[in-house]
Amino acid sequence: MARTPGVEDAIGFSVPKDFQNHPVRKLDLARQREMWWSVVFVSVLVGGLLMVAWQHSQWRDLGYDIAQLQRARIAAETENLRLRLEEDTLSSPQRIERLAIQDLHLIAPSPTEAVVLERVRQAAAPTRALVARR
Repeated sequence: MARTPGVEDAIGFSVPKDFQNHPVRKLDLARQREMWWSVVFVSVLVGGLLMVAWQHSQWRDLGYDIAQLQRARIAAETENLRLRLEEDTLSSPQRIERLAIQDLHLIAPSPTEAVVLERVRQAAAPTRALVARR
């Protein structure tokens, strides 16, 4: 059986609502205190997790930096060895003599023309020295 809109609907909408059903809200202090402790606990927990995540990130970054510095150290040591070899090659007496003869057209001195210079070594300072004043 189908309902037809009729009197019941009209009456339902025409009845004024003369009562006000506002809920009365009472503060439950124990529940509020418990909620605040829960907020503090969750905040400390999240803060701790963020601290652990930050430390992990720092350790990972330091690991990358250490690896990069080790690669740079190995490259510097390799370059140092190459430069030492080049220095030894360029400062060899045979090479210097060859360049002097071929490029600068110098001649080797005869044994009578060669003069050997010796370095003068400075004497050690005396343990007690007197200084003269005027």
